[in-house]
Amino acid sequence: MELMFDNPRYIIDASSMITQKNDELFRRSIYKQLWDNIDALIRDHIIVTCSEIVCELKDDIVTEWFKNQDFLVLPICDTVQENVRTVVTSYPKLINFREMKSSGDAFLIATAMKYSLTVITEENPKKENRIPFVCKSQGVPCINILGLCENENWHF
Repeated sequence: MELMFDNPRYIIDASSMITQKNDELFRRSIYKQLWDNIDALIRDHIIVTCSEIVCELKDDIVTEWFKNQDFLVLPICDTVQENVRTVVTSYPKLINFREMKSSGDAFLIATAMKYSLTVITEENPKKENRIPFVCKSQGVPCINILGLCENENWHF
């Protein structure tokens, strides 16, 4: 059975969610309006995520915030699994087995491919083993939080 989603335009990575912490770049205590806007997009299911990214949320503050949102978590299906194989085969460094790095990045990109979503991540776009580089190579749109602000025409 194929699930249909009408609203989603973005899929968010854990790296972007973490930036709201008090010791991070876009701390909520300073960028309240930004996070209110992001929270609204989450409530409207315009920003979504996937289950593998949820597993990467190790921080108590971010995990609590996540639980209090009406986050739409897209399921892992056969098409996403096939996309993961394609991504990991083409970019094996996306998974770091030495550091036991999660395969969440591959699932994020694979889910974006399936649903034609733009990835939101704060990862370095110049490194080959990072989400933005792989997205560009796969033709998947990828932005950071500032790019989201530009896309949504937010001014503060």
